[in-house]
Amino acid sequence: MASFISAISFVFLALSFSITVESTLVPAIFVFGDSLADVGNNNYLDLPMISKANFPHNGIDFPGRIPTGRFSNGFNGIDFIAMELGFVKSPPPYLSIRNAIQMKKGVNYASGGSGILQTTGNGTLTMATQVKYFVDTKRALAKIFGGSIVNDILAKSLYCFVTANNDIFAYYSVTGAANSTANTKFISNLIDEYLGYLTMVYKLGARKFAISGSILIGCVPYIRNRNPTGGCIDELNQLSVQFNAAALPRIQQLSNQLPGFKYSYMSLYNLSTKILAKPDSFGFKELKSACCGTGKFNGETPCYPNATYCSRRTEYFYWDIAHPTQSLSNLTIQFQLYGSNSLVTPINVKQLIES
Repeated sequence: MASFISAISFVFLALSFSITVESTLVPAIFVFGDSLADVGNNNYLDLPMISKANFPHNGIDFPGRIPTGRFSNGFNGIDFIAMELGFVKSPPPYLSIRNAIQMKKGVNYASGGSGILQTTGNGTLTMATQVKYFVDTKRALAKIFGGSIVNDILAKSLYCFVTANNDIFAYYSVTGAANSTANTKFISNLIDEYLGYLTMVYKLGARKFAISGSILIGCVPYIRNRNPTGGCIDELNQLSVQFNAAALPRIQQLSNQLPGFKYSYMSLYNLSTKILAKPDSFGFKELKSACCGTGKFNGETPCYPNATYCSRRTEYFYWDIAHPTQSLSNLTIQFQLYGSNSLVTPINVKQLIES
């Protein structure tokens, strides 16, 4: 009788996974990255307040006006991807999960302040840790649904990577990007590490990768605030350009080497320059200052409870010292999902999941 009940339970659980597959464009979404993708993992870490976002005025436009740990006034890009693909909400932060059933539609491992390198973001979930948690996730799901079902699910799921920004900023903070030879070596080593993690996730069963490139780092309010001229720091932006230019062909090489590896690479940098060139076309009016913060450009401190915040948040490019508003995140995902190869290459995410 016990074995019969166990068999029935297994069928029920497998069926529940099948229902999920039928109601969404992919069975699950797994997210790796930094604060652009974090939906609350840092809430559970012993980190200073600057590395968290689980306090007002963050989340002021989130349902219920809840500060969830997202570095945003509302939803972030991962939320919009999930909703566009048919999910009611985006995958939960890994550190919030209490049982494996919560993982069946995906998991978010992203951690604000983290990077590709182990030395980036002290106390955060590094990329190595995030990949380890994915290993644990696969093992936990296999215990419930069985290895073959889980392997099939993982092969059809979407894997979002949003990282490298903090690595680049940390490198610039130490070196000033003064030596071009050293810059090239740093970028090359960073991409080597990145490809290593992509390969690990591939070997665990991933096949469809939605990769976001480095942002226009040198123009965020935090940087403008610290630049005496109030302008962007070109040397920092150039590192971002260099990373994106070097990463793309290396990822293509990896795709050629790994059977079934498919990817979509979103140029966040190029999208930013496109919007900044004609902001009115996209509904933005304030491009330099953050909506929420203190000091010049609202870039001196994060969106702490004592900070002031704007009322017309849909018109702002930046929410806080370094992160996009909900409006910009939504626009970004529309391009990432449906855009042309001038911004997302070789295919967009919609084409990726249909491939």
